[in-house]
Amino acid sequence: MCCSYEVDEEKYEFFKHIDDYIKYDDLAVQNEVIHSYNLNFNFIQKHYEAHGSGKEEDEQKFVDLKKLCNKFVYLVDTLSKRNEGSTFNADYDIDYLNYWLNSRIHEIDPGSICKKVFFKNFIVDNITKENLNKLKGKIHDIEESELKKMDALYTLHKFYNKIDKIISSSESNKEDVIQQAHNCVEMYKTVKDKCPDNRTKFCNKLKSFQQKYEAISLCNYKLENWKKEKLPSLTGENDISIQDCGSSANATERPLAQVSGAEDQRIGESSNIDMNNITIGAASTIGISFICFIFYRFTSFGPWIRSRISKNENILGILGEDMNYFSHSSEYDHIDPENMSYNIAYNSV
Repeated sequence: MCCSYEVDEEKYEFFKHIDDYIKYDDLAVQNEVIHSYNLNFNFIQKHYEAHGSGKEEDEQKFVDLKKLCNKFVYLVDTLSKRNEGSTFNADYDIDYLNYWLNSRIHEIDPGSICKKVFFKNFIVDNITKENLNKLKGKIHDIEESELKKMDALYTLHKFYNKIDKIISSSESNKEDVIQQAHNCVEMYKTVKDKCPDNRTKFCNKLKSFQQKYEAISLCNYKLENWKKEKLPSLTGENDISIQDCGSSANATERPLAQVSGAEDQRIGESSNIDMNNITIGAASTIGISFICFIFYRFTSFGPWIRSRISKNENILGILGEDMNYFSHSSEYDHIDPENMSYNIAYNSV
């Protein structure tokens, strides 16, 4: 059947909350037997009367589509109640529900059902379902190649959630982590070539998943069959370069030990240099003093030094006397001008 595709590029922003949506999806599967919404499925029957093959496989599709409708109503109600029944979470919920309906219908009947028409007939036959009516005009067909990429990304996140659940549970078999990781690797291989330049919304979300996956550390879980620090590489190219658990710590300790040893050696060498300098200085001083003593005591250099010292002492003595002389006051220094008598001769005129 030829369906109309109205959107140039699908929205991937709902993958920001994909962990929550996967949780609600799992709950829908668990509660499909418990919840029955008394839905009217005449629109499905009419579809296969007009477009079916008339074989038994149509009957199975009919059964599967009825289950799908109950799950979808459960998801719609649950997401609406999550926000106190007032509205959906911006456009994320609507984009997720549109993806979910496209994907699940495509699994059951990939060739004969247009999703927009299917949902339009669904709400017409079940007009009393108020939350379904909130999605009126919001459901559209996703082009098949784009849907496959969204399915791959959704499946990768489901595998990741299983890994996280195994790691978080105290009762789980941690060895199952590697099996789920290999599932991620195989799924990643199917889409990695679709992102040569990482410019599309899908490629951006795939890159975000890769970073999320590679951030998982396994060393605390001591796996028997996987001694590496990280999960197997999604690209399959870096498994050899992934460090073993403990190697990072050893690599960290080794440089510290080397630095510490080098520092001790440097300090020891510095101490030896200081001691050598002190020893050399003391020996030089003693040697020079001894040589001077020999010259002074047993050579002509000694008398010459003594004569020079005597002359210097005489000069100092003379200088001392001169200084004493100049230190005495003049005889006129202590005459009071007021007590001076003036002997002035007056000539008579």
